[in-house]
Amino acid sequence: MHTTTRDEALAQHLHDEHSQSPLADYFKEVIYGGIDGIVTTFAVVAGFSGAALSNETTTQLSFLVVLLFGLANLFADGVSMGLGNFLAVKSDQDLYRAARKKEVNEIRNNTEMEYVETITIMMQKGFTEDQATTLADIYKSNETYWVDFMMTHELEMPDPRGDNPVYTGFATFASFLVFGAIPLLPFMFWGDSSTAALFEYSIFGTFVALVLLGLLKWKIVGSSLGKSLFEVLVVGGAAALIAFLVGTFFRV
Repeated sequence: MHTTTRDEALAQHLHDEHSQSPLADYFKEVIYGGIDGIVTTFAVVAGFSGAALSNETTTQLSFLVVLLFGLANLFADGVSMGLGNFLAVKSDQDLYRAARKKEVNEIRNNTEMEYVETITIMMQKGFTEDQATTLADIYKSNETYWVDFMMTHELEMPDPRGDNPVYTGFATFASFLVFGAIPLLPFMFWGDSSTAALFEYSIFGTFVALVLLGLLKWKIVGSSLGKSLFEVLVVGGAAALIAFLVGTFFRV
């Protein structure tokens, strides 16, 4: 008869209690890229539609210009955001490695001061002096874990070394592209409609894109459906409204 070992039990527990969607690792990038893509594209539509609605000559060209400029802006900004996020993650990792190298040097060459700092941090966390001293003695026996502790609690720097800058950048780019394309769909499939109608369709598409993003947040995070939709719609809707108001400045 097979007896479950402690390692097997732990692995099963981690699987049952902490399993999550593959998108969860890049959820921040998906939300960030999605909101930015929606608002950026809607700003293009709002700006040019505002001008077209008050100028007959501009109206004749509105469909083609909005579509071409919108798609160009969508790809250019998406690539820019993806590469920017890639470089941001790389820079964050470089900064962390430099700070960690310095902390290792401090632990090895100024051990007593780091030991005292560790005890002080422990006492600030609520441990008694005896408990803090005992824990500090344990940390001294494991340099890697001691450095981890000091990076987290002294420097307050989360460890970004497990982040994949390529996947992070791609997640931002893909989310920007997918959600940002939705406000442009009316110009792709209903180009024979009037400028006013296309703009109304784009407003509806923007609303749908925000709802989809809210549903994705609800599915991944597991928070209440109403809260997820409300947060995304309020934040994204406010940004889209500002984009529309800015777009009205282009009316002639």
